[in-house]
This record gives sequence, structure tokens and C-alpha cells, in this order.
Amino acid sequence: MTSNLNGEIGLINIPSSRILKEGNLKLHLVNSEPINSLFISANPFNWMEVSLRYADVNTRKYSPYKSFSGDQTYKDKSFNLKIKLIEETDRFPELSIGFRDFIGTGKFSGEYLVTSKKIGDFDFTAGLGWGSLSENTGIKNPFINIDESYSSRPLDIGQGGDIEFKRWFKGPKASAFYGFSYLNKYSGLRFKMDYDKSNPFNLRKDSDYSFGLSIPASNFIDINIFKHRGVDIGFGLSYKADYSKQLIQKDEVINPVSFSEKDLDLLSTNDEVFSGTINVLLSKYQIFTQEIYLKENNFYISVDQTKYRNLNLAAKRVIQIIEEVLSTRKIKNVSITFQIGNVKTGSVEFPLTKFRQFLDNSISFAEIKKYILYENFYPKDNETRIFKGKVDFPLYIGGIKPDLKNHVGAPEAFYSGQIGILAAGGIILSKNSYLDSTVGIGIFQNLDQLRLKAFSRLPKVRSDVREYLKERYVIKQFSYTHMFDPTYSQDYLFFGGLKIGLFEEMYGGIGGEILFRDIKKPWYLTANYYWVKQREFNQRFSFRNYETFTGHLNFIWETPLDGVKMILSGGRYLARDSGITLNMSKTFKTGFTIGFFATKTDISAFEFGEGSFDKGIYFSIPLDLVSSKYRKNNARFVWKNLTRDGGAMLSGTLDLSGFVENSSSNFLNYFNDGFYQ
Repeated sequence: MTSNLNGEIGLINIPSSRILKEGNLKLHLVNSEPINSLFISANPFNWMEVSLRYADVNTRKYSPYKSFSGDQTYKDKSFNLKIKLIEETDRFPELSIGFRDFIGTGKFSGEYLVTSKKIGDFDFTAGLGWGSLSENTGIKNPFINIDESYSSRPLDIGQGGDIEFKRWFKGPKASAFYGFSYLNKYSGLRFKMDYDKSNPFNLRKDSDYSFGLSIPASNFIDINIFKHRGVDIGFGLSYKADYSKQLIQKDEVINPVSFSEKDLDLLSTNDEVFSGTINVLLSKYQIFTQEIYLKENNFYISVDQTKYRNLNLAAKRVIQIIEEVLSTRKIKNVSITFQIGNVKTGSVEFPLTKFRQFLDNSISFAEIKKYILYENFYPKDNETRIFKGKVDFPLYIGGIKPDLKNHVGAPEAFYSGQIGILAAGGIILSKNSYLDSTVGIGIFQNLDQLRLKAFSRLPKVRSDVREYLKERYVIKQFSYTHMFDPTYSQDYLFFGGLKIGLFEEMYGGIGGEILFRDIKKPWYLTANYYWVKQREFNQRFSFRNYETFTGHLNFIWETPLDGVKMILSGGRYLARDSGITLNMSKTFKTGFTIGFFATKTDISAFEFGEGSFDKGIYFSIPLDLVSSKYRKNNARFVWKNLTRDGGAMLSGTLDLSGFVENSSSNFLNYFNDGFYQ
């Protein structure tokens, strides 16, 4: 399946009903004069496709005022959505519904119903389009027979950002479209043809037919060549990958450990030697022993690990590494508790004999799953602690990584950015407290071309971001954090912390957060409250006059749907507006995450400005998907209409949810194929 000129899975101009498998992420570049486009599309579910479009119409200027935007051409952002309604069968075709530019400015807005049927190597498509897919040509809109209000389509563009329900499927005409593709199974070449009458910008057009050829350059890259509406030859380049699967296999090897008879005798009788050996072996694999308990034939271990995002895989590795040591004791059951700092986050329990059978391929993965328990992580009674980790504080940590700042869509230039280096360092004073800082150094930048001052009807809590971006030598963050000892019981976990200092590029202050979690429930609560003051543009230790209190109550629900999480936040934002934020995300078993958020506060769309309200989508791609090594780092991409002041949240806070994220029994069950890796 290949993309069309609008970033959807389709032919050349028209969409098909096809949707890629969930977990796919696609980047699509199109050169089709006079409109050049960049698309990012993703599939959070097998029945949904979302795509972002950034279009450059090079026959139009950004604005009629050269003093404002110079010679920059017109740019337009849009958001597309396709939903599969009916799956294809042997007898019946597939049916999907789609919406183009339904959250953007509306210049490309349109709706469609489309059906596709595969016959041999041919895939036939036909559909009916409204709005930009019809441009008032074609047949009479069939919905007019239901209600006369469908005979006209509102033309007001507005400020963009609102979902314009009043436009959907309206207009005097609807236009039919159709086409097909043919796949040569041996070469992978795909020939495409389509027919449609749409022409959103009244461009030169000699035919309603378009023809194209898709050429697979690799497993991830397609090259597209097409004759567009009888006029121009266009080109496209697509990158596609299924991030629900590991793209590169890991080369991790667990080296077996052998002991002499004397060592085995000591391990079986001496608790200090037994626990000390476990500690040494695990530390070689970045797994750090915190506590070890023994109770009858049960073995309990608590570890802090910095390597594996999948706790089930981490649990498997713990046993693989220390299995020979455990074999010296008559241990029946193993409990592995994971913790971050002084906070225990989740436990995995299973019979050791069954686990060994699984490793020896004596029983299947399906069988071992029956014996895995995700139990509460409160302290057990009547256990004998034989080991407690000791750390010589203070500890010094640090590292260097590249930094990319960017600003897209400004009137002065389409793209402005800076390439630099971030140097991070910290001092861990105890398990409960630490100092950390980040310093940024810019190497190359063209942000100086951003000349226009931000205009806002609200306090400029974020819209001055360009002034901050211009600085080349900055103290990005400098703060002290203290975590309180958590409180555990059979039913709940409660803990909190305080933070003071420079939280982010734009704000510093003081505040704290608390977290409450009912261990038996798939949800938990956090609350935060901060007093902050806006930093000077040079990002040193001086401040501007603006200050405020901001805080939120957050409800986090790990839903029964595989990997789907909902966060509902309510409170006061940086511009002193109040409202709620909804954040929905889908995390795949690889750690790849697709999500969206929307914030609505007590300010009007007029006060907010272009975009009407704050919203966006984001992707988080684990770096170990493209590495042969396990690691926890992610590359994160966030798309927003514009940087506005309404609904703005503070960043760089404690974010206690990160301590217990994806550690509920619900999520651990979802990720339990980590045992299979």
C-alpha cells in the first residue's frame, strides 16, 4: 500500500479504503508543482489512519505585505483522519470514511466515503467526495434529499483549529472518484491510475485522469513518479516502518556462570556470600540489587535497573543471570520487585521450576503465562532480609548529547533552527535527594531572522519562545529535588516530592507533587502545585516580572484496551486561565507511542488566537528499536498548530507518574511477551 498526494493510503489524488497495520509510521515527501507537501501519517489502530500535512503553495505569497513575510510562499497545515467502517471479505468490499483538513484552516477541507476491493493483483477503488474533493462539480449532493441545509457549505475559514462539524458532507455537489492499482509481485512495482474532478486551488488541469508508478527502493523506502492531471510530472519519496515490531534484533548474550564445589557449598549455606554474588552478577548487566529477602522456599529481590523498558524482560534477565546461584537453594517461587530510587513500582512473581522449563523449551510461552503473577509490591511479612544495597553518596553523573531547536511556520521563514550540544550533570546526594543541571551551547543557527515580536491578548507565557530560542549559551535547567519516603500498604502507594530551581528554559520557582495509587486498580492520581517566575531571555539566573501559581489534579487510567492510556488533567495554567486537558495515547509492545492531547480553558477562541484552542499529536520512538542494544531513551516528536499562551503547562517538573508508568498488572500483562524475547 502506498500514499497519495494528500498523505493518505490511496492512489494518486484519491484515497482508498486501505489502512496500514497498527504501529506503522510513515513520512512522505511530494513534489507536485505548484504544491509541495510534507506528510507524517500514523496508525494507532488497525482501523484508523491519522496524517499531518504541511503544504507549500509556491504560486501564492505568505501574505500581501513584503515587509511582514518577504518572498515566503503560502504555507498551510492540515490534519486528516480515515476510519475503516467495514472489513473486506470474499464477497464484499472494504468501506472507510475520511475527513481532510478538519482541524486546520479548512482550505483543504473535505469528506469522503470510499470502498476498495482486491481482485487478484488488482485493487479497485471508488468513492464519493465532498468539499475539496468535489469543488461543486459532479452530481447533486445526496444528503440534500435528507435535509435542505446540506445544499450549501460554509466558506468561513476562521482562525483554524476548530472541528467544523457544520461543514461535513455539505455543498450543492458531490463528486465521484475511482481508480485502481496493479501490483507486480515479482518486481514490487505498483502501477496506479485514478479519476477525480477536484481542483482546490483552481490549478492548471488538462485531464481528470492521473497515472503513477511506485518503485520499492528498500523494505522501508518507496519512490513515486506520477503524471498529475495531464500536466506535470511529479515525484514522491516515502519512508515507512512498522514500529510495533523490533526493527533490529538484539545481540545481548547472557554468559553462563560456573562455580566450584567449594563455591557451591558456600552459596548454599552462607547468606552473605549468596546475596553478595547475586549483587555482583546483576550489576554487570546494569541491574542493581536493592534488597534480598528469604522466606521458607520463597526468594524476594528488589532491583533498580536502567536498561530495559519492558519489566517482564528485565525479570527474565534477572533469573537468567542468577539461576546458577538460585539452584544452590531449594527455592520454589521467585518475586522480583522493580524500583526507581526509593519507590517500588511493581512486582513479577512465578514458580522457578516452571520458568526453568520454559527456558529449556519444555513448556510453551502460553503455558508459562498461566503461572506469572503481578502482585502488590508492599513489604511482605515474616521475611528475612539477607541483603540491603549500600551506596556511597554523593554520586556524580553526567553526559553530552546533541540538541536541536526549531521553529516552523514563522512569517519570516518557513524553518528556523539551531544545532547545539546539551551537557547534563548531577549530584545524587542520597536516595531521596539530588541536584541536576543542563547547559546548552549553540553551534549553528539561523534563528536571528525571527524579527517579529509576539502578539498575544493573554500574558505572553509561551508566545515569546522565539526570544528564548535565539540564545546560544544557556542554562536550560538547574534544580534541587527531594523525594519523600513512600508509604505502602496492601492496598495503596502514596509518595511525593519537592523541587526548587530553574525548571525549564522559560520558568523557575518552587513546588511539589504527590501521587496516590490504589494498587488493585488500573488508575492513579497525581497532584502538583508550583509558584513560578518567568526567566529572562538570556536564560541565566535573572527573571522577568511575570509570576504566577499553576497546578493540576491528574487522573491517569491504564484502560482495558491494549496499551491505551488516558490522562485527564484539570487546574490552572501558566496564563492564569483554568480548564482541562485530555491526553490519549497508545503504547505498543516495543515502546512506540502515538498520542494526542487537547486543552480547553475559560478563555475564548478569540482570546486564544489562531488555532482556537491548544491541541497536538505526538510520537515517541524508542531508540533501541533501531539499535542492537537495549536502552530506555526515546526520540519524541510533537506537532502543534502554533505556540500560543492559552492552556500552557509548566515543563521540567517532578512528573511522578513516570515512576509507576506501565507497571500496573494491566500493563504488565500487556507486555508479558517480554518473557518470550
